[in-house]
Amino acid sequence: MQRDAFISYSHKADVPLAASVHKGLHKIGRPWQSLRALNVFRDTDSLGASTDLPGSILKELERSRYFIYIASPEAAASRWVREELVFWRDHPEAEARGRFLIALSDGEIHWDEAAGDFDWVRTTAIPAEVLRGVFRTEPLWVDLRRFRASEPAERALKPGEFRGKVATLAAAVHGCTKDELESEDLRQQRRRNRTKNGALALLAALAVATTSAFFYATAKREEALARARTSASQALSARAVQIADIDPRKSAQYALYADQVKPTSESAQALARAVEANANAARHFQGGSGVAADFVGSGGSSSPTRVAVSRDGSTFAYCTGWDADAPKGEQQHIHLFDIRSGKDLPVLQAKGLPLGGGVFELSADGGLLFMERSFNVIDVWDVRRGKLLREIVASKGEDLANAFMHLKAFALSRDGSRMAAAFHEPNVDALRMAVWDTASGAELSRSDAGSDAVTLSFDDAGKLHASPRAEPPTSGAALITAPTPDNRQILIGAENATVAVYDTQRRKQRTLGSFGFQVQSLSASGDGMWVAAGSNDGAVSLFRGSAPTVRTLPNDDGLRPAELSDDGRVGFRKNAQGGTDIWLLTDPNTGPIKAGSLLHGAEAFTASRDGRRVVFADSAGSLSVWDGPTSGSKERTLSAKGPYLYNGKGTHTIETVGDDQHVVGVWPQGVMVVDLRTMEVSQVLTDKKGIDRLAVSKDARVLAATDVFGTATVWRWTADGKLRHVRETKVTGQRIDDVVVSDDGSKVAVVDSDSRISVLDVSDGTVVTASVVARNAHTRAVFSPDSRLVMQASDTDTESRLNFWDAATGDTLGSWPLGGPGFVRIFPVPDGGLLTLTADGSLTRRGIDITTWRRTLCALVPDELSGPEYERYLSDLDVSAPCRR
Repeated sequence: MQRDAFISYSHKADVPLAASVHKGLHKIGRPWQSLRALNVFRDTDSLGASTDLPGSILKELERSRYFIYIASPEAAASRWVREELVFWRDHPEAEARGRFLIALSDGEIHWDEAAGDFDWVRTTAIPAEVLRGVFRTEPLWVDLRRFRASEPAERALKPGEFRGKVATLAAAVHGCTKDELESEDLRQQRRRNRTKNGALALLAALAVATTSAFFYATAKREEALARARTSASQALSARAVQIADIDPRKSAQYALYADQVKPTSESAQALARAVEANANAARHFQGGSGVAADFVGSGGSSSPTRVAVSRDGSTFAYCTGWDADAPKGEQQHIHLFDIRSGKDLPVLQAKGLPLGGGVFELSADGGLLFMERSFNVIDVWDVRRGKLLREIVASKGEDLANAFMHLKAFALSRDGSRMAAAFHEPNVDALRMAVWDTASGAELSRSDAGSDAVTLSFDDAGKLHASPRAEPPTSGAALITAPTPDNRQILIGAENATVAVYDTQRRKQRTLGSFGFQVQSLSASGDGMWVAAGSNDGAVSLFRGSAPTVRTLPNDDGLRPAELSDDGRVGFRKNAQGGTDIWLLTDPNTGPIKAGSLLHGAEAFTASRDGRRVVFADSAGSLSVWDGPTSGSKERTLSAKGPYLYNGKGTHTIETVGDDQHVVGVWPQGVMVVDLRTMEVSQVLTDKKGIDRLAVSKDARVLAATDVFGTATVWRWTADGKLRHVRETKVTGQRIDDVVVSDDGSKVAVVDSDSRISVLDVSDGTVVTASVVARNAHTRAVFSPDSRLVMQASDTDTESRLNFWDAATGDTLGSWPLGGPGFVRIFPVPDGGLLTLTADGSLTRRGIDITTWRRTLCALVPDELSGPEYERYLSDLDVSAPCRR
């Protein structure tokens, strides 16, 4: 099959523009009954998987009538583009040279009429060594330079400048004038409109039948669109999970788009996995290019990316040769970030990038930046004012061999007032070193270093020490030692594409993050709490030494999981006097607060939603109210003396319901509601035997009770202060060990004796059961605030984990690590999130709903998908960006 045209372009710079030109050639002048106007080859869209890529390209060139060259300096320098140009230049058909078209995307093209050739002095977008003297007349070309970096909307095919220029190329391939092509395109459009109008007339004549067909077709279209969205969401989700360990940034981006195109079980799993993979990421400043750097500086380093964190953890700086925001020309951007405020600072306009592996360092307070530049020149920047203070020349590096051009060692004094460097000088065999005053730039001393390889450092008094080093420093990421607040030592380093922290005392390694390419630059604050890294393809990320998505709360009295009430709002511990000490956990930001003590023991507790009242029951069935937290009074016990205290046997569980003036409990006589103002039974919900578990929604207006036979019963609080029966449903064939109600009261989850979770939809009574059972799962379950997820803790011999299930389908969604092995209590907090209390007393708070995960990931990766990625996964869908800047 013959091709109408072959598009040759630079993959490094012109993929979006080439795609738009390709699309325009397909669309303009398209007959109404055809898929495309021209059959055009572009490798990204037209070439399938092949082991012989050059051979496949050659075959496509041989059967193409026209050659369209998207000209730019990058294309002119590309090996592949040059080979394609050579083929067309040497085409066996002599007239092929007349079928050569140019679309200029960057650089310059100038034709010299007198010479009958391009002006090769001024032309930069065409390789002279390939096409010099080939053309006798100027080939047809159009100027698309202003569209190269434009928004996709500016390259749309609506009437305008871009369409007109693409139409010029299309007309040449069609063998007609541009006006003829536009007229034909208009004619075809009118024909399509006539066909559409005829169809509408037919539809009007067959109103009843066609209306039904229309709605049927619409429904099918919506079904097809829904399937397409589901497929796209699942594809993005699968990719997000697949690459989470090797490229957490891209994993987060894919997960966000998966949930944006359509929320599914898979998208929830992808979000959870991406949050886990990015647990230590503070911010991803720039994604990788996906291409290994070809930059080579002195010393052989191949990384154009450098990062620096000030010792006090206040400031972060980075620069990269892959910077998409950098201006053209010799100037380069140095990006600055205020870590404490979380805000970007104005960029510095540098004269160039640091030499490969060269000095790029902030002073301890982040006020000064020192950057090595060719040749043996150190730029000193005032970060706060964004001003270049001075250039310090260590030696005439331009007169040295490449291996000696860069600095061999560098050091800053603690206060940033002095800097030292080791370097080579022309015509001097020995390695030299010097010290400068950073404020004035004055050189304070210069001498032999005493060794071919040295390490420089200043002591606290500002004295320089030079220590011999057996090996010269290797390129790539360095190993950093930092102390922890409790005087332990940690090592921070990078192995290939992974950044990790190693605790030398505990002998534990923890991964901070990963990249798609090798890490080549690494820096950390003095305490190791802030770690920055840059990869060989230009990705830049800042990490926290502790996970920002996990907040540790104080637990000064060391409450353990077994010392919490079922609702997690009350802590209790028997004291030496035979009474019970009470803690409240009603404020999720402070941890347990000691509220006082009861004079005697108690078996079951619940607290009002505002934490002003604690209700408890003892083993004899007495129900008591304690208002010590608000009034400061001692325990006030109001023992009920109604018939519900059957044989003195007490309740297993109690819950505050409705207006916080009522509690519900399970007694031998049944499930009953007690008015705390009168301590009288106000309502008997059921006298059914076997009920032993109660749970309420966040607002205490939906109550669920379960029995030993696997049945759940639901009531709802009404405006008249009563609980109204909603439904009774058989949920499981096993004994139920726990029950929980979602925040909005729409779902009830139970955990049976096999630790399997089942979820009841309160509105319609449907039940879904978890597809698998987590190994060594605990009985307690918790809903996420948005009711989309159900969580359950489990533990092994080495760790405890938090497992996720989709509340709508029962599908497993993965798990997060919680810490060491042992029993873990999990419970929701009033304003959303999850508290976990581990066996060793560690109390932490996590965000566990989809909204929180999306917000967390958007803060890390707010960028939109690139054009090629969007086309790959979402080409036929209209999906807005998940993160609004």
